[in-house]
Amino acid sequence: MEQVGKNLVEALTEIHTHMVEALKSAENREQGAQAALKIYYENEQLITEVGAALTDIIDLGTLLEKGLEQMREQRAKQEARAVTMRGHGTTVVKLVPCGKHCSGCPHGPYAYRVTKVNGKQVWKYLGKA
Repeated sequence: MEQVGKNLVEALTEIHTHMVEALKSAENREQGAQAALKIYYENEQLITEVGAALTDIIDLGTLLEKGLEQMREQRAKQEARAVTMRGHGTTVVKLVPCGKHCSGCPHGPYAYRVTKVNGKQVWKYLGKA
């Protein structure tokens, strides 16, 4: 797969180089533009296919990132469970995601004491469960 990518980059670089050379070596701007445009048209199919493939790869990467983040969030929610209810508050043990690019997420389980203070929910970290 890596070799295919290198070949595409080399092909596009070569097309670019030929177009720039055509622009530089022409006697005037119009001739240079015509020569560069001819090179573009000769390679338009490849350029279009590579552009479409890159767009698809970017879209797939975005979907994978979103999907992975949703899976981590869902897993963390499923792991959150009330352990005890003593006195004031509830002790909750849950797994915690740390970020998008972590391959070890979620982490934990960690224990928290959840209480209400002035009508707001307050989570206090108690340590690794």
